[in-house]
Amino acid sequence: MSSLSRLKIKLPGSFFRSKTRLMALLSIALLAIGLLVFGLWQSTKAKQKPVDNSAVVKLVGPRTIAVQSGSLLEQKFNISDVEKEQITTPLLLVTGAVVARLPAGSNPMEDRWQFNSIELAGVYADWQRARAEKEFNTKRLVKIRELTAAQYNSQKLAVERLRKLVATGTEAIRDLTAAEANLLEVQLEGQKSVYEAETALTMATRTRAALERTLLQEGVDPALLENATPGTSLIMADVPELRISWVSVGQACVAKFYGLPDQSFIGKVKSLAPTLSAQRHTLRVFFELQDANNQFKPGMYAEIGLGTDPRAAILVPTDGVLHSQDADFVFIAAGAGLWQIAEVQVGESIGDRVEILNGLQGGERIIGNGAILLKPMLVQALLNEEANKKMQPEGVKP
Repeated sequence: MSSLSRLKIKLPGSFFRSKTRLMALLSIALLAIGLLVFGLWQSTKAKQKPVDNSAVVKLVGPRTIAVQSGSLLEQKFNISDVEKEQITTPLLLVTGAVVARLPAGSNPMEDRWQFNSIELAGVYADWQRARAEKEFNTKRLVKIRELTAAQYNSQKLAVERLRKLVATGTEAIRDLTAAEANLLEVQLEGQKSVYEAETALTMATRTRAALERTLLQEGVDPALLENATPGTSLIMADVPELRISWVSVGQACVAKFYGLPDQSFIGKVKSLAPTLSAQRHTLRVFFELQDANNQFKPGMYAEIGLGTDPRAAILVPTDGVLHSQDADFVFIAAGAGLWQIAEVQVGESIGDRVEILNGLQGGERIIGNGAILLKPMLVQALLNEEANKKMQPEGVKP
């Protein structure tokens, strides 16, 4: 037995307890480090995860949306078939007013007209006076021209006669010279008289034209004032500039007066103002309505429905039309799960439906109730279009 083996070393018990605690602490530290590394790995993996192309709804092309077939979103859509229907409901609703009325009577027509304002009555009186002046100056010009021509021809014959007499020696040459001077004087006086008459006629014509424009601005068509029959009321309404293409002369209309509830009056568009209102950007439309029962009063207001002639119209659910960027859109079926964004022009609402004036032909299938769920995709599609247009070089169409 060696001296080393014979040596007995005694270690205290606290040494073994300290070692056990140290091992436990090291194990806990290693476990914490492992969990931290695992968490970092999971985070990196999540960031590198590929994009999920199986989204329920997404843009798959210009103004084209794909909706996953059978999805809960698709089940919320109410699909409607677009068909044409024969309707007589108004194409456009506007507010109008009675501006003039011609009651029956034996007095001259210009004395029987009743207007909705004193100013309009004054303009009408001035217009009547201008018409009389124009007629007078027209006749005066004709007579002055006739008189001038007669005087000139008479003096010219006298000059020709004197020339013959001077040639034969029976008259003195000074008489011929005086006659020729008188001829020139007659010619100049005649031209002056004709010029003055023409100027007076031009001024009367301009005055009458200016008063006609004033009548139009005040809300009445002068042509209707001249050709109206007793018992006629003239109605005026303003149509917004964006809707003037919907109105035409001869178009049927129906008027419902606020002061005469439960009554409808049928009429037609008689004329359109030649210009738009600079302040309101509206077109004035003029109507004639027969007032057999003497019910209308100048100044009465009415709701006028324009375009009541029978027509084939396309009606779609109001919920199916979405508004964005000053335009209206619908979603048209373009295949399994595909919906095409189509811009439309809408008319008046009829119950829970709205008339489509342009953008649909009939026979399409569109989303009715539930279309609002795709509004974010519609907005995104329009924003993408704007971005693509800005990226296009000038002069190059996208």
